[in-house]
Amino acid sequence: MSKLTKLQEMIAKLHAENDQDPERDWLLQHLQANNTPEMMAQAKKLTHSELAILTQLAQAGEAIPFKQLQAQSELSQGMLSRYIQRLAKNRLVEKFHTPENQKAVVLRITARGQEIGELHHQLHQRQRQNYEAVLANYSEAEVETIAQFIEQMIAARENL
Repeated sequence: MSKLTKLQEMIAKLHAENDQDPERDWLLQHLQANNTPEMMAQAKKLTHSELAILTQLAQAGEAIPFKQLQAQSELSQGMLSRYIQRLAKNRLVEKFHTPENQKAVVLRITARGQEIGELHHQLHQRQRQNYEAVLANYSEAEVETIAQFIEQMIAARENL
């Protein structure tokens, strides 16, 4: 098998376009314990960006202004607003105004949203531990070589 064929097979495994999603499966498995079928169906439809928003709100521990969330997010204001609207429609986030500032939108995560956000955070902690365990098998020089290789492959792909 050629080096290129082997590499292409590995990339295909990374980008498998099938129904297998280990992250979503883990999240749903851990949500199953005390949630309704409606909640499970709802959780299946959440995008990664929505999960990231729930995680940010869950980690905040209190209601935060939309503007503050947007400052911490890589999403555009429009995309973030659409995601928040959808999360609010699904009763995972509440939007409200304070008496002090009727213009500013403030966000509060619901108990259901909190549970999902916390689980998503736990998922990323587990992933980080797994990645660190794999990286522990390689020296700094080897990791640097791998990083250079990936950067060169990205550049080769972009320079069509």
